[in-house]
Amino acid sequence: MRRCNISLETRLAIEEFETLAKGILLRGYYRPGGESGSSLRRLMELSHPALYPWVGDPDRIDTGALSYSLLRLPEGIESITQITVAREIEPRVAEDFDPVGTRARRRPTYRTGESSYVTAFGGGMTDLLDFISALTCFSMESDKMRARYSAYRRKLEEDPGLRSVWRTVEEISTGGVALEEGARKSILHDLSVEFRSDYASTRALDAALGGRLLEVVAAVVAKGPRDLKVVFSDRFGLVGRYSRRAKEWAAAVASAASALGAPGCPVHVVSSNRHSVANCLSPYLREFAARSGMTEPLDYGILRELTSGPEAAGERTRRDGEAGIAAVQVPEDMPFCQIISLDRVSAGSTDPRLGPPPPGGGLLINMDYAFGEEGFFLLNELFETFGGRIRSVFIMGKAGILDGVRGDMMLPRFFVKQGSGEVYDIGNCMAREDFEGMDGFAVHCDGPMLTVAGTFLQNSDVLCYFRDGWHALGVEMEGIPYAKAVMQARLRKRIRDDVAVGVVFYASDAPLAGDLLSVPMGGKGVGPVYAATIAILRSIFRLELSSPAS
Repeated sequence: MRRCNISLETRLAIEEFETLAKGILLRGYYRPGGESGSSLRRLMELSHPALYPWVGDPDRIDTGALSYSLLRLPEGIESITQITVAREIEPRVAEDFDPVGTRARRRPTYRTGESSYVTAFGGGMTDLLDFISALTCFSMESDKMRARYSAYRRKLEEDPGLRSVWRTVEEISTGGVALEEGARKSILHDLSVEFRSDYASTRALDAALGGRLLEVVAAVVAKGPRDLKVVFSDRFGLVGRYSRRAKEWAAAVASAASALGAPGCPVHVVSSNRHSVANCLSPYLREFAARSGMTEPLDYGILRELTSGPEAAGERTRRDGEAGIAAVQVPEDMPFCQIISLDRVSAGSTDPRLGPPPPGGGLLINMDYAFGEEGFFLLNELFETFGGRIRSVFIMGKAGILDGVRGDMMLPRFFVKQGSGEVYDIGNCMAREDFEGMDGFAVHCDGPMLTVAGTFLQNSDVLCYFRDGWHALGVEMEGIPYAKAVMQARLRKRIRDDVAVGVVFYASDAPLAGDLLSVPMGGKGVGPVYAATIAILRSIFRLELSSPAS
């Protein structure tokens, strides 16, 4: 294992990128293809990101980095000339305009015109850096495409009969050609040659874009480098203040908890996702699986597909509701949340790997994983609302692992902040034993998680330095806001000192091994997600059995 030192150039480039992004926010606008955008590009090149290995090669399109960035930007970004960034989406905007999806990042976005978007950030500075980093990469790769296209146009002047994939791209841009699947694959192969990329990566990029790569390329080369402008609304502060929305969200959770009729019972807070916790406790899923002849352990990925129809969804809502599993009607654009009354959970309706549910039981609040500072405010309001009833807090997320492989588990002891070196120690009640009976991955302990402002800027030397110098298990972006909320609540006596805190990350990529996040996990992510979920639920069951709330 080689030892790495962070060069002064790399460290300053990462810090200056963040500083410039804040300056752009204060100024109120910038063009990715303009002067500020040029400075961001230079700093990104100097940082040599692990996720962007071909950042400095003007002749090669980095299909992996382009895929990563496009999945984190609003769909159709290639056709947009102005993006307005607001602190939050106005209700009338949501009523009058069509929503736009962002596949890898929950970010409410609406198309306000043929070539304009308005979007809102929920994670403060972390979200801003993620957005600007992705936009910078997209801008750089777009310029590489335009350069290749311009070279074709120059050659065409010399040889009007020149055959090139760019001619097909032009025809696509004018709507003059419809390609069958075989012809499309052939064109993608020609495009991979033009990109100086391998065919498999180009096909993967096309798949990530829903089969729209040729259309995206056509839209990119039809625009100029300075056509896109980003405007920050004057209502968008440097550090977003989300306390009002968080209060509304927590009030909705409290109302739903009251409707379940569980006053005074202990409360367990879990930040995970929309599906895995409920699936492990759902009587409907087990009844459906039994009728379908499926055996344990269930394949939750297949079950999700089989029960995705509206009829199954309605039946599941009714059946799971009888068992105390209910979705909370939270304010629009706020993280999904569900509450589960553990005293209604029966052994026959749970994943057998959990063991018997505790008698009595408390209330489980499961919320979708929050981004950046949003997580701090949501946890803070839950602590204010439920106070001394809080028995445990569990955080599940995905992260890049620094010494392991995809799907491995990481149980950090604390978080360390890149740049300042600040340490946030909230303990971790989870251990390897929580994963007994679940094979196929390693469990990494006895080290911190490195929390960074933006994963896209991190290079191999930075990650290697924290792996060797700090024994860091992985790199992620959201953990410290959660840790700050827990630490402050303890110091302010909003929650008890003995509240159990569990933290588990599953490895979504291994950047030091070249296994990058730009290649999606796909179905391979189901196993790690459920292993982490089962470990968390086992911990909650154990807490309920060993120490009922006082």
